[in-house]
Amino acid sequence: MQINIGERIKELRKRDGRKQEDLAKALGVTPQAISRWEANGGYPDLGMIPSIANFFHITIDELFGYHNDRELIIQELNDRAQVMLNTQVTRNNDGDMTECIAFLRKGLAEFPDEPSLKNKLACALNLQGYRDKDGNPAEYWKEAADLYEELLEYEHFNILPLISIYSGLGEYKKAERKASEQPSVEISREVLLGHLGATGSIRDADKSRQYKGEAILSLLHALRESIDEMIATDEELKNSREGIDILQAVHHLYEQIVGEDCYEYHSDFCFLDLSCVKIAGNIGDYDAALQYYDSAYGHYLRFTDWSKGRYKKWAEQIGETDKALPANDHFHTKILRDVSSSTLKVYQCEPALFENAVSAFPEEVKKLLMDDPKYAELYDS
Repeated sequence: MQINIGERIKELRKRDGRKQEDLAKALGVTPQAISRWEANGGYPDLGMIPSIANFFHITIDELFGYHNDRELIIQELNDRAQVMLNTQVTRNNDGDMTECIAFLRKGLAEFPDEPSLKNKLACALNLQGYRDKDGNPAEYWKEAADLYEELLEYEHFNILPLISIYSGLGEYKKAERKASEQPSVEISREVLLGHLGATGSIRDADKSRQYKGEAILSLLHALRESIDEMIATDEELKNSREGIDILQAVHHLYEQIVGEDCYEYHSDFCFLDLSCVKIAGNIGDYDAALQYYDSAYGHYLRFTDWSKGRYKKWAEQIGETDKALPANDHFHTKILRDVSSSTLKVYQCEPALFENAVSAFPEEVKKLLMDDPKYAELYDS
């Protein structure tokens, strides 16, 4: 501690161009005391640590050089927890989140105010509740709901699992009230920023086009999701070619707006195709189902290729802050040419979605897919 704090104080003082006398005056000690600390001949009283951190406008963790270590540990905890969460949707796994929940509780004991860990714990509890749906899901869902309520402050998308949990608990009025409290689509963040560009409130033309493009993409995703949910819950639409025609119309709209190089939006294309797979299976048109399945797989591959290039482990990013970062990927269509894919929320497509899409198919059709080496990655246990 003596060596680290003394060297750190000297480093920070020189960084800010401050004299020993300046720090001494702020702390109510002699300049000689500061000199001793920096020469490793002593160290400040623990009661002075907050004042020293405040003098240099940093946290106590940063004063001791723990900032990067803290962030690295949190990222490692998040990475490991995500692997555990992913087992929920892998083949031959019963989706037991007990180990993941215990792991995240331990992580939160060390970092009790970390939103990312709370979010993953809420997700694990939610999944465990679904696993125990015929038993006592409320044991998990109530705690998950409390966490999601708290997390709404950090990320408004937490409203989605929250109202789902309230519905699962039979608290329909609470779910409806919570949903009704949220802004309408016309005054969402993305749309309002787009309006700023449309009214000339933003003088930067590129920024204006960026905001309007981001609003279009957000609304496009919401449209796809709403139509998909409507069809999935309508007996007539999910068992007719009309349902496929509607989904294919949305597919075409995506193609016109997003274009061929659509980065994370390949997942939306994948979701649309897999919904068509289900309907084609429902009406017994397995030739069409296999075509949509193959199209979905193509988008899945492009999505995974993009995501591998998009994300890096935290450890790989350390020390790169001063380096020139590569230019962000931008969409190639005219309507979105000022929108970077790095600004958008990512919706993951997982191999389990493909199994789910054909779960009601005849065994011989499913075997045809599972035995096809082209799809080995999807069915690799």
